[in-house]
Amino acid sequence: MVEGNITDQSGPYFVKITRSVNFDQDNIFPQVSGAKVVITDNNSGQIDTLQELTPGNYQTSVLNGIPGHNYSLYINAAGKVLTSNCTMPMPVTLDSLYSEVAGFRGKNISVIPVYFDPIKTGNFYHFTVIKNDTLTNAINVRNDALVNGQVIQQPISTGGNVGKLIPGDIVTVSLECIDSMVYQFYYTLRQSQNENAATPTNPVSNILGGQSLGYFSAHTVSSKTIIIPF
Repeated sequence: MVEGNITDQSGPYFVKITRSVNFDQDNIFPQVSGAKVVITDNNSGQIDTLQELTPGNYQTSVLNGIPGHNYSLYINAAGKVLTSNCTMPMPVTLDSLYSEVAGFRGKNISVIPVYFDPIKTGNFYHFTVIKNDTLTNAINVRNDALVNGQVIQQPISTGGNVGKLIPGDIVTVSLECIDSMVYQFYYTLRQSQNENAATPTNPVSNILGGQSLGYFSAHTVSSKTIIIPF
């Protein structure tokens, strides 16, 4: 399984490689060490051979992510070659972030990001949520199919691994502008984790070579932090 990210924020960037298992099996992924990992900026021609920091974790040294640039990933792990390609979208700014109380006796607190979707269609978004320094396991993805060119303000999930939000919690939300294939990965991953799914399937991957799972994402990041009010 490959988890690779390059952003418009300052590097370094990271690629994690583990042995793949089906998503309906136990989440135990042995690290893949000793691989050759290369990311190429296809616009500038810059090539970055990643260094292995710890088993299965590889880090860039020279690349800087630039919106609009196309990036290629090459991995050679024990003779097995994996490749991927991703173009970093143009950035969309997370304008603001606020909380809202709902539910019986106001026990449910939601977080609502506010951003303007560009007039051009075909924008895809992934949101990450950090509560009190803990990254939640929520999978929040959206597209602009029904909201193109509008100001968007819809609640996002904060994830079950951190529990419900309470007053005083510090919440950071990052809006990532992703390409269509990375959107499909997150969307189908969320579907595969749906407990109501009768036959969970592996998510769509943009990693080519064998039956590899995972993703390679070149995306922009815009973040806001709030404290849930008392």
